[in-house]
Amino acid sequence: MDIITILFYLVTSVIILSSMSLVILNNTVHAALLLVLIFFNSAILWLMLKAEFLAIVLVLVYVGAVLVLFLFVIMLLDIPIKKNISQKLYLLFSVTISIIMFAELYMVIFYHDFVASVPTSANSALEFNNTYEIGLSLFTNYIFSFEITAFILLVAIIAAIAINMTGRQRSLRQDPGKQILENKKSRLKIIKDEDL
Repeated sequence: MDIITILFYLVTSVIILSSMSLVILNNTVHAALLLVLIFFNSAILWLMLKAEFLAIVLVLVYVGAVLVLFLFVIMLLDIPIKKNISQKLYLLFSVTISIIMFAELYMVIFYHDFVASVPTSANSALEFNNTYEIGLSLFTNYIFSFEITAFILLVAIIAAIAINMTGRQRSLRQDPGKQILENKKSRLKIIKDEDL
């Protein structure tokens, strides 16, 4: 069994276990962090399939933008979280996940043959370009879907902020009419020693 097969089984098992944990967990922040792990391992699968552009887009767009937006909305809604797990367990879990991710990255970078993915002749290398083909297809054939998706994400951000702002009282608002009508008796209270 070669190193690529071992890496494939490792990545897919991490994706399956993380997906099952994502469904089981009650904590939304932990579920979002598990989603980071799933996206990261999916990007490694794209790298193994010699689709480097899709792997980078998965990491940059989903992990870097959409998932940060999810975490922003979760923290904005301020859902109460029960803290009954010790900090040492969190540290152990985060160190384990970090070791798995760095081991997978090491195996992809140092044991994957990226030279074989580049066409040998100069003419075919100029004709074959993943980024160009995807960009050409996205901005010609699917431009309407692309713009609709951007609009839906914008509406989702505005709706999340609007949901959070309803019912909240603004404490730093002044009323000049009430300020003019104030007098010394309503603003000043003298406290004597026996009241303390």
